[in-house]
Amino acid sequence: METTYYKEISEAIMIRMVEEKLLELFKEGKINGTVHTCVGQEFTGIAVSKFLNEKDYVISNHRGHGHYISRTKDIEGLIFEIMGKKAGCSGGIGGSQHLFNKNYLSNGVQGGMAPVATGIAFANKTNNDNSISVIYIGDGTLGQGILYESFNIASLWGTPVLFVLENNKIAQTTSFLQNFSGDIEDRAKGFGLDYFETETSNLEDLFYTVEKAVINTRECRSTLIQINTTRLNSHSKGDDNRSMEYIQEINNKDIINKFSINHPEEFKKIQKEANDKISKIIERAISEDNLNCDFNSKVEKNKSEIQFNELDTFSNKRHNELIYIAFKENMSVNEKIILLGEDIESANKFNPGEYGGAFKVTKDLSLLFPSRVKNTPISESAIVGISNGLALKGYRPIVEIMFGDFLTLTLDQILQHTSKFYRMYNKSVKCPIVIRTPMGGYRGYGPTHSQSIEKYFLGIQDFHVVVLNHLIDPKIIYDKILCQDTFPFLVIENKILYTTIQSKVEIFGYKFEYSNEEFPTVRITPKERKPDLTILCYGGMLLEVQNILHELFFEEEILCEVLSPTKLFPFDSKSLSNSVNYTKKILIIEEGSSFASFGSEVICEILKETKTSFNIRRISNNGIIPSSMDAEKATLPNKNKIIESIKELIDESN
Repeated sequence: METTYYKEISEAIMIRMVEEKLLELFKEGKINGTVHTCVGQEFTGIAVSKFLNEKDYVISNHRGHGHYISRTKDIEGLIFEIMGKKAGCSGGIGGSQHLFNKNYLSNGVQGGMAPVATGIAFANKTNNDNSISVIYIGDGTLGQGILYESFNIASLWGTPVLFVLENNKIAQTTSFLQNFSGDIEDRAKGFGLDYFETETSNLEDLFYTVEKAVINTRECRSTLIQINTTRLNSHSKGDDNRSMEYIQEINNKDIINKFSINHPEEFKKIQKEANDKISKIIERAISEDNLNCDFNSKVEKNKSEIQFNELDTFSNKRHNELIYIAFKENMSVNEKIILLGEDIESANKFNPGEYGGAFKVTKDLSLLFPSRVKNTPISESAIVGISNGLALKGYRPIVEIMFGDFLTLTLDQILQHTSKFYRMYNKSVKCPIVIRTPMGGYRGYGPTHSQSIEKYFLGIQDFHVVVLNHLIDPKIIYDKILCQDTFPFLVIENKILYTTIQSKVEIFGYKFEYSNEEFPTVRITPKERKPDLTILCYGGMLLEVQNILHELFFEEEILCEVLSPTKLFPFDSKSLSNSVNYTKKILIIEEGSSFASFGSEVICEILKETKTSFNIRRISNNGIIPSSMDAEKATLPNKNKIIESIKELIDESN
């Protein structure tokens, strides 16, 4: 057997020697961070890569050096990367766990790449190009719920994804027997996956079974192959709690170790050739430039002068109708736009009645674009992850999260994947997904369907957060988002706006304006007199604030300047600072909680930019939202709270 697979054993020896050299470099202080070696598991990547085509995608994990080398043959790019060099495969940014090379991606978060691989496979199926995606997982990943969300959708949609389970019987230091209950084959088949099993200790069966699994996957059959294997080294660099007797036993059975004993001359020859190649690469790497701190460019603020123009474009249509029109028109000209979400289809073969989303935004789009509007299971995290995969393949996915409260279920995908891909892989990939969701109260939906939780998504690098209001046509916003192809967006649609008519509003003494920014700020400002104070609000709160301006002017002789941005992050505070510089008073109104919020960041920004001191009042909600309508109105910002706070601001400034 050893001579039959001489080429494959030679490749495995090369992978092992690369990893052993990486451990040496770590001890010498020439690399930092962590190194998870696949010593003992080398043949998994070799066997899988042997049967892949050029267009096939490989998604790997934290223990992926062997997968990378066997798929790409790029030993230099790997070593340079782990040594923190600009010439590394991820520009020195990703290190050991975050590798990129054409159709190869890895990430260290357990299970998180499963829906990404499924999304890539769905794109492959849509493209009808006979390519598959492969994702490597470990037995420890079997404890992650996102994996089973991905199993379900992959099988349900018939996506050509191959889940490769490397079962080395141990997670970091916890035995598989302590981690897992049930049967792996039963789990796979329970989700409709085809199942194969083999082991790295039997190369003939390994290559035969892997080839069958790849062929099966290429027929658009989602597949799980369990490859039983053995990890000879510790989890990382020295955290091994297994018995010395067991470690000795598995080393004695290892194919490479047996080859070195049975064929010493051939082993020495292969070893020397590998060592010479690796040494030359390391020698070159030492002289290469290290990655420095300039790769993380800061968020650029608008450098041009912000100007305001009269707000004079009104559609006289309902807000949800305008969003629908935006999607319909953009989907008509861009076939790469795909809509995913729970209950977003209308009449279909399962249920004949009309629907089109809980708030009727998608209406009949599933009938107009039948292959591009898909109902999904209740799997918010997987939906976003699948969209990440679609975006990596050039699609423009728009994800509907039925209620903004459920965004918490998507945070791992957004924080560890969606927002990171672009920079983590040295700007080599783009992930321009759009996540849209209704937020806000005043509808009596209660504690888990009425929250405004946008603050948890602010400040994530490269993740843009936009909020709609009733005065700016949402089609303008969506047109701008869908014409850019680099960054992901979260779009917040306040629930009370869906039935609001986008029409011209007139308030005596005030003019309505919008800024020339890409995502405009609405300004309601006095016509004839300078304002007495500044109000900052956004989303549905703009409607509430707008409705008190007339009363304040005629009953209290107070004139306000209201600023309502549509872009919460990145946020340009220039126009707000200019207003506060004059009024020296600001009232910030938010439906969400006040601590560590958008308002908090705004205050920090204007403190830096204003030339004089100013007074501040804040209105927010720091409790849960009750279902009782009267109690809800009393809990959330309301007319009385706003007027009272304005009076207090005026009084304390006099």
